[in-house]
Amino acid sequence: MQVHRPSTFILFMATAGSHELEKDVVKKKMKNYGKADTESKIAIKKDAIQYSDESIRSYEDEQKSLQEKMKKLNGKKQDLVM
Repeated sequence: MQVHRPSTFILFMATAGSHELEKDVVKKKMKNYGKADTESKIAIKKDAIQYSDESIRSYEDEQKSLQEKMKKLNGKKQDLVM
């Protein structure tokens, strides 16, 4: 049976511990990347929603304006018929 010196065992444990730390760092970076990716997707979706809302508002404003014009034209038409 071969007996290892304590320094070899400590070096092995330090190396194994270092490997675990590297794995933890990689996991943390991937988690942060996932969060950043999710935050980017959320920001893009918010921008798209805001753009859609602005488009809808301008469409609604245009629709109201056209309805008012139609009312005026109908009023003028009623005046002409009488």
